[in-house]
Amino acid sequence: MVAIVSYAVKRFPGRLTLAVLLLACAASLAAEGTKSIDLTALDCYVRQGFSYSWSVTGPDLSDSNWLVVPGNPGNRPVIIQNLPIPGKPAPRPYAVRPGKAETYTLVFSFNAAPELLSSSTGVGLYLSAIGKNWEIYLNGNRIYSEVYRARSGWFDRERSVRGALVDVDMRALKAGRNYLAIEVFGNSSDDRTGLFAPGPYRIGDYQELLRLKSEYVDLMLIGIYLFFGLYHLVLFALRPANKPYLFYGLGTLVFSIYLFTRTYIVFSLFPDTAVIRGAELSSLFIFFPLFLAFFDLCNGAGKVSALTIGFGVAGILFGLVAPFLWAEPILRLWKAMMPFMALYLIVADIVLPLVRAFGRKKPGSFGDKLGGFVRADSFWTIVIAFLIFAMCAASVALGLNSLATLALIKFGAFALIFGMAAVLVGKFTVLLTDVEDLTSGLEAKVNERTLELSSAMAEQSELNASLQSANRTLQEAMDSSAADMKIAVQVQQGIFPRVPPALDDWDVAIVSQPVSGVSGDFHDFFIADNSLKGLVVGDVSGHGISSGLITVLSRSIFWRAFHDLSVSSLGRVMEDINAELSTELASVENYLTAAFLRFDGDSVEYANGGHTDLCFRRARKARANVLVPAGQDFKGPPLGREGISAPFRSVKFAVSRGDSLLLYTDCLIDSRDEDGKPFGIDGLLSAYGRAPDDSAADMLEYIMEDWKFHLGESEVADDLTVVLLKKR
Repeated sequence: MVAIVSYAVKRFPGRLTLAVLLLACAASLAAEGTKSIDLTALDCYVRQGFSYSWSVTGPDLSDSNWLVVPGNPGNRPVIIQNLPIPGKPAPRPYAVRPGKAETYTLVFSFNAAPELLSSSTGVGLYLSAIGKNWEIYLNGNRIYSEVYRARSGWFDRERSVRGALVDVDMRALKAGRNYLAIEVFGNSSDDRTGLFAPGPYRIGDYQELLRLKSEYVDLMLIGIYLFFGLYHLVLFALRPANKPYLFYGLGTLVFSIYLFTRTYIVFSLFPDTAVIRGAELSSLFIFFPLFLAFFDLCNGAGKVSALTIGFGVAGILFGLVAPFLWAEPILRLWKAMMPFMALYLIVADIVLPLVRAFGRKKPGSFGDKLGGFVRADSFWTIVIAFLIFAMCAASVALGLNSLATLALIKFGAFALIFGMAAVLVGKFTVLLTDVEDLTSGLEAKVNERTLELSSAMAEQSELNASLQSANRTLQEAMDSSAADMKIAVQVQQGIFPRVPPALDDWDVAIVSQPVSGVSGDFHDFFIADNSLKGLVVGDVSGHGISSGLITVLSRSIFWRAFHDLSVSSLGRVMEDINAELSTELASVENYLTAAFLRFDGDSVEYANGGHTDLCFRRARKARANVLVPAGQDFKGPPLGREGISAPFRSVKFAVSRGDSLLLYTDCLIDSRDEDGKPFGIDGLLSAYGRAPDDSAADMLEYIMEDWKFHLGESEVADDLTVVLLKKR
């Protein structure tokens, strides 16, 4: 904004300046009104350890253990190694094995704009780089996890990811203040513990953030390098005397591996990023000595020097052990070797060949000597390519890991690979001239080789086109699958009530948490004259789309049976429902359980088909119980399975003002904590009995908080539905 104003004042005088300023202000306001949130522009609160409460209420700024990392839009990494966090272990710069992982918490506080809350294409969280293991919480809800830790404290799998894109459950967002907490696990001496890239880090439209991961050009270049490497290895196999083909082919292949480890797609192919890191370090050590040998053969004394062989042996040895050691000292070693190899290349393969070329006693002007030298060896092609590459390598060695530097590396690598290829082509041209001088009979063979090169370039173009087409097809398939899933979720959420109905006779509260997009649980209310007449809570076996479709079918069958058989007992209604479901589900393996209630004033009729037990609590009583009629085996089998015939019975009981009923799916009592202990019916009854005798929403919130506290950091593996009714 300041830059626009400054430019307007200098460039446009008088009224035109005012118009430009108004346009600049309008553009600034439009940009500020967008729904994307730049996390690098926000203060980041960092401390050691993790508490679930920090993801709900944010950091306690009176606590001196919190460290504030100020915002810096577009360029704000949060690397634990570089921060003076209270209690952080002392650095171990010379250790060859990483220490035990520590836990750190990063908290961001932001306001969600209405445009973000009403996004029709979904909300995403884009993290440019994060490691080494991590979990993300939004307002107390864990929305994503990349933690694979064993009980010993070490991790079974490392996940240091670049270009992480998380699909944010929009139900976790809320209007006004939101808290995003990132729990990271890693060694404080590792430069990849935390958000280890400058940016971007954003919350916004999912489809817009997905474009940040576009890397068609990078993958196309990697395909080109791979093709060049294989092609020149084939040329070496056909002509083993031509050693530059060997080193160029091997160096290009290893370099393409290194570039592939720097892409986004590689993190989807390899679950353990330690494998990617090992391949990255190994290829980093190996490819430069191979290129060094190529330069020796092309512009040096015509043979690989002893120093280059030494660099090559050291690079191969370090490359082989790199995957098994800690990356930090290995990278320091590479940064220490890089200046020596670059200095040797400049002196031995650039300066000395120039001195030898111009030191020869041959007639002719300086321009003739220079022209002949360039035509003979394509020397300046190497010089230009290497200078670009040396500048990029120096940037990496100095730790300048900015987006501009990364782009410069790609450009320098492209110039280097094609410059080296130009050298080979130049040498081939010189050889062609010599052959033409010796004998014209070999012209056909030379032309044949030239045609082979042309054909290879054509094949390369076809390969590029095929790669682009495959990438587009893959992207379209992924977009289509994501769109289908979103539609399925929206359809199911549109059918089943997400908000509790406001009734005259009952106060209602609901919790519905699918384990994935489409839920296998369902619930439905039967209402007439603003009074509750019936309620069903069901659970379909399995997960995913198939279970979701069966919930829609079951809801329709329950609704029709409830209204058509209103004069029959609820047990008889369940028998008719079971018969119809058994026919409909005969061709699938799914079945379902359900708890069914019918209400008539102060009377409640209850039937159960293989479902969890109904719990109830009398008004002003601090004790909850399971509704199991004494001496009656009234519960029926699960619904929808042919060959299982058993009578369904129902029971009736009276309720008074203030009495409450609790229906739920088995996830509530089967979910286990970190030690494998389930919440259980006893835990549920205890929480239900201790819940404040207030509204249904307050009672249910108390029960769910007690349930979450029991689970701790354990993941929920099943769909969850809980309905609490309180008699008015």
